Amino acid sequence: MTVKIINFGTTEEMDTYLIPNAIYNETINREKKKIESYFITHPLLMFSFVGFNGALKLANQLAYNKKCGCFYTIPWVTYYDYKNGTKNTSLTFPQQVDEYRYMILNWYPSPNISHMQFLSQIALGIILSIKQYWYYVNNNLSDCSLFQKSWYKDNFDSPKLFKMYVLKYFLSLNNKNSNVIQS
Repeated sequence: MTVKIINFGTTEEMDTYLIPNAIYNETINREKKKIESYFITHPLLMFSFVGFNGALKLANQLAYNKKCGCFYTIPWVTYYDYKNGTKNTSLTFPQQVDEYRYMILNWYPSPNISHMQFLSQIALGIILSIKQYWYYVNNNLSDCSLFQKSWYKDNFDSPKLFKMYVLKYFLSLNNKNSNVIQS
C-alpha cells in the first residue's frame, strides 16, 4: 500500500482540510444543530470520530514516550480529498501528534476552537448521551435528560423510534467496533 504524504502549510490548515467534506460548510459556520442531525443520520461517521480521537491520543502518548507510530488513514472523505480530487487522506505520525496538540490547545471555550475538536465534541457528546440512555433502559431507571436535547427533539418523534434507532445502529456498530455502549 502506498501512502501519499501531504504537506499541510500549518496545523491550522491541516485541521481545516481534515473536516468531512459532507459537513464542511456547517463546520466552518459552527452550525451545531445541522451537524448533530447529520451525525444522527450517518452514525458510521459519528463513530469514526471515536477512532480518530483514539488514534491521535495514542500518537501523542507514543511521542511522549519517545516512540514512533504509523500512518493513520482518515476514514471519511475530507475537504482536502474533495478539493484535490484524491482519496484516503493519510496523516503521518508527526502530523497526528501536531493535530492532537492543536486540538488540545484550541479547546472549548477558546474563541479559536479547532474544527476537529468542535466535531469531536459533538460526536462524542451524542454517543455518551446514548450510552447513558442505554444504561437507564437496561437498569429500569426513569428516563434520562436525553429527551430534552435538541438533536433528539429534531430527529425523533417518540422514545420508541429512538430505541429502535439505538437497536438498529448503535448496538450493531458496537458489536463490530469498540465497547462504546455497554449493556
